[in-house]
Amino acid sequence: MNWPTSASRLASVSLAAVSLFALATGCDNANDLGLELPGTSPITANYLDLPVKAFTVRQQPVETVKTNHVLVGRLRDTFVGTTTASGYLNIMVEPVLSPADSLPGKFTNVSLDSTVFSLAFDQVYGSATQPLRLDLLTLQAPLDERTVYNSASSVATGTTLLTNFEASLNRTRPVKRRVASGTATDTTTTVITTQVADQFVRIRLQKYPGTSALATSVFTALSDAAFNQRKLDAVWKGIALRPSANHSGNIVGFTRSGNTTVTFYFRGTDAAGRRSKYRSYSLFLANIPAGNTLIGQVADGKYFTQLSTDLSGTPLAGLTTPQSTLPAAATNGFTYAQEGVGLGTRIEFQGLDDLRNNTNLAINRAELLFPVKQYSNGIFPYPQGLYLYEVNSANTVLTRTVGATTYERLVPGEGINATTSVRLTPTSVGADSYARATIPAGQDPAQYYSVPLTEYLQAYLQNRLDGELPTGLIVSPILRSNSTLNLNRAQFDASNIKLRVYYSKLR
Repeated sequence: MNWPTSASRLASVSLAAVSLFALATGCDNANDLGLELPGTSPITANYLDLPVKAFTVRQQPVETVKTNHVLVGRLRDTFVGTTTASGYLNIMVEPVLSPADSLPGKFTNVSLDSTVFSLAFDQVYGSATQPLRLDLLTLQAPLDERTVYNSASSVATGTTLLTNFEASLNRTRPVKRRVASGTATDTTTTVITTQVADQFVRIRLQKYPGTSALATSVFTALSDAAFNQRKLDAVWKGIALRPSANHSGNIVGFTRSGNTTVTFYFRGTDAAGRRSKYRSYSLFLANIPAGNTLIGQVADGKYFTQLSTDLSGTPLAGLTTPQSTLPAAATNGFTYAQEGVGLGTRIEFQGLDDLRNNTNLAINRAELLFPVKQYSNGIFPYPQGLYLYEVNSANTVLTRTVGATTYERLVPGEGINATTSVRLTPTSVGADSYARATIPAGQDPAQYYSVPLTEYLQAYLQNRLDGELPTGLIVSPILRSNSTLNLNRAQFDASNIKLRVYYSKLR
């Protein structure tokens, strides 16, 4: 990364060789920049743009266990390739959300009317007018709580329950609401019906032979008053949601929702002899959210998303192994950062030796600028934030050990001491303590990401970073302490990525 190994002063910079590098320079009013410099006002602040070498890096595997979405589908993209996503989930008995007194086994003369498998979603990558085509399979064994699963994990499946199920993604449902009009003494009420998005995939299990047989077996188990998780696992060990072999065109993000259920509608007679045909009992997929309720604790179970991307036939086809890189020249001048696919942009600063030994100049502010390809967010939205990992020449993220725990080294946010290990402890300082590149408000369309890097640059120039010096930074939308999973992506104009340094003349 060509970082200098030392610097004599915190605020000292050198521009002795700037002309040799033909670096871009400019001049701004310090008050506009918010530099808060001592001395008389106004103060003229100059800036220079230091060049950055950029590469696309493949970061694999991606952490997908217990994230905020389960992704299912297949989508071809001309820039990156074909991404396939499958979900694997345990099925849970949840006594808080489905109390024991609603269990079919608590009634007599029970008969099953119907079973509905409901999956709530709030993301569609690709076409929302094209149905998602699904295959449903059972798992040979429930996902193990002590096993580590990620995007590259595979799980043994059992019976194929259903193939090529067509799930509509653009269905709507009517919602009625009352609107009052008139005066305080003479009002009328009008009922207005509006159509809202119905973001559920519903599968009626009694409609198909394979799922009907399973639903009947599970309902027989539910009819036992002593039904529990162990007895459920004996008849239904988990579910796999896969895109059908012929499906291509979208990937759907299923949410962590208490509305994601397998609901059994049945008739039964209660202890008082009352017969009802409006009873129900629900099992839950493992991705229901955990949290306290008035009744007790709702606990989430094990689930993960399997993700694979076939890069063949695209500019990124050369990324054949994890941590491999491609220069921007090999990818049409662009680099990438995409979460679920595991793409990041490696940057290496150039010309930092020029920021030395000139005691007449002071660094006031530094920021990284990442220009994005215009209108490239049609299928995959831009990431909400990008994080900076310190890496070595092999693209391995550097770590620091605090006590008995090892943490990945991320660039800290402004105001966080760049030399202290507390910045590496997500549970104590939170995600906001890390430098985070964002798109400044007001850009329409989006033009660039920016992230302040003043204190980190000063610490680096003085060789005040504890531990191995990084040879580069990987810019990634992934923060592994967060439980998010999506396919959001940014394409950067690699030749215009720059480190902009504002400086003032001391005399």
